[in-house]
Amino acid sequence: MEKYLIEPYKQDYMEQIVVGWNETLIFDPISEERFLQQILMDENFDPNLALVLLVEDKVAGFCLGIKRKYPYLTRGLEENRGFISIMFVRAEYQGKGYGKALLNEVEKRLEKEQVREITLCAYSPNYFTPGVDLNYEKALPFFEQNGYIRGLDAVSMQRNLFTYSIPGETQDKAEQLKKEGISFKTYSFSYMEKLLAFVDKEFDAGWVRNILQAIRNGEAENTILIATDKEDQVIGYCMRKIDGNDARFGPIGVKESIRSKGIGGILFDLQMREMQKRGIYYAYFLWTHGDAIRFYTHHGMSVYRTYQLYRKNI
Repeated sequence: MEKYLIEPYKQDYMEQIVVGWNETLIFDPISEERFLQQILMDENFDPNLALVLLVEDKVAGFCLGIKRKYPYLTRGLEENRGFISIMFVRAEYQGKGYGKALLNEVEKRLEKEQVREITLCAYSPNYFTPGVDLNYEKALPFFEQNGYIRGLDAVSMQRNLFTYSIPGETQDKAEQLKKEGISFKTYSFSYMEKLLAFVDKEFDAGWVRNILQAIRNGEAENTILIATDKEDQVIGYCMRKIDGNDARFGPIGVKESIRSKGIGGILFDLQMREMQKRGIYYAYFLWTHGDAIRFYTHHGMSVYRTYQLYRKNI
């Protein structure tokens, strides 16, 4: 192994990092603009945890460690938790011990910040992938050999909308629910308080954040659909464009006590139709797992990426 240095991030390294990233993480390319927006402008970015591997003064790798400096909604600071959001070592330097050295240094620095558990990839809100893509075949044994424990499998899913039409069963189900006083409509300002209260009670605070951002951006009316009961209370909703991409679907959620009624499926199909009306002919989301995969498969979505989630206690 040639002589190497591991140094905190400096702006001078950005161009080489992006080049190395795109050569190595071929399924997750990045631009300098996105690197700036999603990494450097993240409120928790710390150059002393974003480490650069240098071999003969050339950027050979990069590892982005994160420890929250600011509370994230109801999760707070997650004082004992840290993240490794992204990592790569360029191909010509792999298999020589450089990756292990880089990873160990980030782990050591996170431990000094009182981190006791490290999560790979799934750093909210600015994650790139929810876990390690199975297509990165060398990454899976690398992290396992370095003490990372397998968790859930997760998938990304997609479908095209060029020939989409609302299924007859969805139309029939919507008519049936209408007789029970359940209706479906686009979001309007009059439902803001009801929607936020519903999501805060039933789901994650990050979902509340997504809705608030859509409202602030003046996009909620075009991106959110809701279901209401006979008392005009919100009992379900779905949205899209949470990261600014028109085609990104989700989240979607229905009141827990009535999830067997098919309300989620109707919301999904109506959202697909609304996207199609707006000339959006492709829908995708970044991750789900478990029973939800069957739901989306039933509604015409297919898996396009699969991930392994990992964590490590230190």
